[in-house]
Amino acid sequence: MTMNPRDVEHIALLARIALTDAERAKMGQDLSAVLDYVRTLDGLGLEDEVPLSHVHDQFAPPRPDDPHPEACLPRAEVLAQAPEADGAYFLVPPVVDTR
Repeated sequence: MTMNPRDVEHIALLARIALTDAERAKMGQDLSAVLDYVRTLDGLGLEDEVPLSHVHDQFAPPRPDDPHPEACLPRAEVLAQAPEADGAYFLVPPVVDTR
């Protein structure tokens, strides 16, 4: 299946990437190959197979989450090494533009 150039452009817009004409053509070919592979998998007839949650029947339960206060540095010592701190917190530059 050949990807429609309009669909490729839409996917690039959703991914927020700019594509040159050559990249757009290559991306169309790559996406077409992925869709062809998925179509191949669809034809395997696995409707009656039970999905796996684990490859093995054995399951390792998570270890208990026991606190170890002796392994922690004092808060004041950690905050003293921070470039900027405010009371009990690190101050960091904003990472989300709210405009």
